[in-house]
Amino acid sequence: MVIDRNDTKTKILETAAGIIGKERNLNLTIREIATRADVNIASINYHFGSKEKLLEEVEMLLMDKIRHIYTGLHNSDQPTRERLISWANNLIKHLIDYPGIIYLIGTQVLEKENTGLNIYLHLLETDINPLVKKLTGVTDETAAGFKVLQLISGIVYPVLIYSSNNETAGINIGDTAIRGKYVTSLVDSIEKG
Repeated sequence: MVIDRNDTKTKILETAAGIIGKERNLNLTIREIATRADVNIASINYHFGSKEKLLEEVEMLLMDKIRHIYTGLHNSDQPTRERLISWANNLIKHLIDYPGIIYLIGTQVLEKENTGLNIYLHLLETDINPLVKKLTGVTDETAAGFKVLQLISGIVYPVLIYSSNNETAGINIGDTAIRGKYVTSLVDSIEKG
């Protein structure tokens, strides 16, 4: 009988990503992953070698999904403002679905570990900063950096609050229509502020 090792590896990886991303469980055990993925512990050790290596691959998988959201920023057929609104909306939606990403990165940053955050920060510089400059007409690097920081803070903080309360300041950003209005307002405040 031939076993598709990639299928088992993918199943393990996606199970761990779901536990971390959706449940915000950073203390998951190999046994828990094996049980939920319906594999034996030896297969986890075979494919990943250690829990730490598995967590590194989970982080990369979750960050790849974020990088994919950034690809929409390169759609030059759309106006700059619309690209930023679409990006922010998709990022908030993804972080609502996988709030553990924020917890994973935050924990690693606080523990001063090397994280996927460096890739994410690079995307802010290479993808978001130029669009914010174009949208606002700001040329000063510091002023543009402030606007980028305001934009990303306006995305991450509401998700943090929402993930524990299902509301942010009485607003349900999980609701598609409300999130759309919030994101439009956020981009408008960056453009006009």
